[in-house]
Amino acid sequence: MQFDEFIENSVSIILKYQESSGAYPACPYFPNYQYSWFRDGSFIADSMSRVNQIESAEKFFKWCSDIIVKRKDNILSGELLDARYTYDGNEVGNDWGNFQLDGFGTFLCALKAHENRHNRSIEQYREASGLVQFYLAKHWQEPCFDWWEESKGIHAATLTCIHAGLESFKHPDAAKVKMAIKPDAERTDASLLICGILGSVTEDEFSSILLEIEEKLVSKDGGVYRYTKDTYYGGGEWPVLAAMLGLYYSKIGRTDEARQKLDWIKSLANNDGWLPEQSNANMLHPGEYFQWIDKWGKSANPLLWSHAMAISLALDI
Repeated sequence: MQFDEFIENSVSIILKYQESSGAYPACPYFPNYQYSWFRDGSFIADSMSRVNQIESAEKFFKWCSDIIVKRKDNILSGELLDARYTYDGNEVGNDWGNFQLDGFGTFLCALKAHENRHNRSIEQYREASGLVQFYLAKHWQEPCFDWWEESKGIHAATLTCIHAGLESFKHPDAAKVKMAIKPDAERTDASLLICGILGSVTEDEFSSILLEIEEKLVSKDGGVYRYTKDTYYGGGEWPVLAAMLGLYYSKIGRTDEARQKLDWIKSLANNDGWLPEQSNANMLHPGEYFQWIDKWGKSANPLLWSHAMAISLALDI
């Protein structure tokens, strides 16, 4: 299978920074992101699976599985898992918003998609996938942090990931989770794009949400913001979200617009080919930018999740 230079570069960046343990760093050079999240990593593993980097994807699945199986007794006794871990699979141990459920749903999705795509046995992950299903079925109704680790509650994007994960393994509770997904009840947040991409709502049901995202969260250059009050590093445009909008456009046949999103993402690559977490060209709240620079330094670059979503969009197109 032949890939263009952009995809090949993104694949090489992900491979370069994947840890020997299998963990994908969120960002190898940004101190607060020098960990591996189940959410980011599962999207990355899925993109690597899609470009036939089977060993890379399976190293990550094993990293996840080892974390889960090691905590079997904790899971069965009702304890909560963290969303991110050190590269060697240990808890980070600070007050970060660590109770998130979406990543465990995306792990199940990526694992099952990998099995179907490559006709690979996932028997070695059976115990872990069973424990994750048990964990999600037990805790899906509990308030947890959103994708951005800022707001605690019941979130449509999180429920969508849980539903998709349980459904991929034909878990009986998948239908209950789907019934609870109500994106209209939330603020306009671009993470809601996952509801359309994974099909937890129909195209007709999603049309009003899509329109709101397009009207409120798409910049003049075509980038996509998280939400209108976002002040993190000034509230810039996120390549991950532009790719997700492009993926949804591709899904509903708006291919030209999907290509425009990919072109915008490509335009952000620096001389090393790195894609950042966000662009600061059209910030929503530029007055907030330098306080983050003073606090944490320059924003994350490269963000491996950005590269992964760009790969997936390029392949879809």
